[in-house]
Amino acid sequence: MGLPSMKESVNRNNVTKHERTADEAIRILWSVIEEAKMYLADERSTAEEKRRWSKVLCDTIAVLNKLLSSSGEKPLEDEDLGALLQKVPRRLRLTVLKGVRKWRKRNF
Repeated sequence: MGLPSMKESVNRNNVTKHERTADEAIRILWSVIEEAKMYLADERSTAEEKRRWSKVLCDTIAVLNKLLSSSGEKPLEDEDLGALLQKVPRRLRLTVLKGVRKWRKRNF
């Protein structure tokens, strides 16, 4: 029926609902991060597209950190974020880091 790694449940209306595991969600978030990095490094992307992808990257990192901490794992540290953001242009990198700092102030 569905992917073998998904749990299936049936609600009152007999509609099958798929629930993802935490590991699968983490894998999906990492694929989004890799895709965002790819678009940010693409020379053909416009400044507006890069700004939007940097926001996607920031939001995805925030969700990943929250998921990692809620599942008992260690969230990304600044050193990990630095390695992750190495390919992002400097101006956009500052935007991403600013968003991560705001998220950390609100959540920790």
